[in-house]
Amino acid sequence: MGKLLGHQIRNHFRNNWFIPVLPAVLILFGVLFSNVNNEIGGGAVGIGMVALMFGYFAASISVIVGDYNMFFGDSALFYESTPISPSAKTFSRFLYYLIMFIIYSIYVALICFLFMSAPSVDEGVKNISWAEISKKINEVGVSNILIGVAWVLIALFNHIISIIFAVTLGGGKKLRRYGLGGPVLVYIGLGLVEGIIIFILDKFDLFTNIELLLNNGDVFNKGIGIGILVPILLETIVLFAGVYYMHKKRISVS
Repeated sequence: MGKLLGHQIRNHFRNNWFIPVLPAVLILFGVLFSNVNNEIGGGAVGIGMVALMFGYFAASISVIVGDYNMFFGDSALFYESTPISPSAKTFSRFLYYLIMFIIYSIYVALICFLFMSAPSVDEGVKNISWAEISKKINEVGVSNILIGVAWVLIALFNHIISIIFAVTLGGGKKLRRYGLGGPVLVYIGLGLVEGIIIFILDKFDLFTNIELLLNNGDVFNKGIGIGILVPILLETIVLFAGVYYMHKKRISVS
C-alpha cells in the first residue's frame, strides 16, 4: 500500500507541478518587482493570489481525475492486475485524497498567512499571547471545540470516501462508456439520496433541535452535538465497505 500511495503522490506532482509553482512565482515576482514598479508588482501579486485560489480547486479536480485515470483509465489494467489487496487499494486511495488535501490546504494557508500578516509601514507585527488564546478557548469551551473538530474530521472523511465511491462506481463497466461523466452522475445521485435521508430524519426533529451552546459542556454531555455525527459516520462506513467490495469484485472477475 505504501508503494502505491507513494506512486500516486509522485505521479500527481509530476503531471501537475505547475499548480503550486505558478502562484508562488507570481507572488514572489510581484513582491520583488514592487520596489521597481509598484503598479506592476501589485498586479502580479493580485494575479498570483487569484491563481492560488483557482489553483486550489484545480488541484482538487486533478486529484480526482488522476485517481480515475489510474484505476479506470488507460492505466487501469496495470493497477488492477498488481498484487495488492482490495483493502490496501481502498485505504491507499483514501490516504491519497487526504494527504493531497492536507498538502494543498497547508500550502494555501501558509501563503495567505504570510501575505496577510506582513507588517505595513505604519503597523508592526501584532503578538498574540498564550493568555489570549487560552481565554478564547475557555469562552468557547473545550467540549464544544472537540465536537467541532469531530464534525470537521468526520465530514471530511465522508466527503473523501463519497468521491472515491462515485469514481469507483462510475468507472465500472455499466457507466464507463460515459467517461468522467459516470462518476459525476453517481455523485449527483448520491447527493440526492443523502438529501432524501436528511429530509426524512429532519421530520423527526433530529437536526432542528441541535444548538451549539457556548461556555459549558451541555452539547457534549447531553449528546446533542454527537447525534448528527452518527448518520454521517454510518454512511462513511457503508461507503468504505462499498469501495472495498467493488475492488474485490474487480479482482475476482479479472
